[in-house]
Amino acid sequence: MPDEEIELEEEVIEEEGLKDKLKKMREDLNVCRKEKEEYLAGWQRAKADFINARKEEERNREIFVKFAQASILLEFLQIIDSLEMAMKHDDGIKQIYLQAKEILKQHGVTQIESEGKKFDPALHEAIEKAEVNEEEKDNMVVEDLQKGWLIFEKVLRPAKVKVGIFKIKS
Repeated sequence: MPDEEIELEEEVIEEEGLKDKLKKMREDLNVCRKEKEEYLAGWQRAKADFINARKEEERNREIFVKFAQASILLEFLQIIDSLEMAMKHDDGIKQIYLQAKEILKQHGVTQIESEGKKFDPALHEAIEKAEVNEEEKDNMVVEDLQKGWLIFEKVLRPAKVKVGIFKIKS
């Protein structure tokens, strides 16, 4: 019978070892669950912070745009003041025009010079055609019907123009 006792003792030892392993695995599982919950909570907080930061940035951008417009409008109020003075004195219109162009220039807006230049569909909108007698005036802007404007070298409004068309006389 001593062999049977040894086997029983070995089984008890193995069973206790398995219980210890199972206990250790349960402890590890609980640690993993806690870490998972902490990571998930942290990720959710970070996501909420990001969403809030994005909303705040959008609000700030809207406010910035509103006040950027206000500074330009304040400059144009100077023109309104000058127009009121000019209406009382019946002169100074050219000065007001120059004042307005200067304000536009300060904000990166420049006039497209069209007359006498080759027609460019990126800068010009052809409204009318006019027959020309000289071949070198073919496809050239012969008249500016409405000025075009650039803002920082990009077209803000194309110039509306009359384009010359050379016709050979038969």
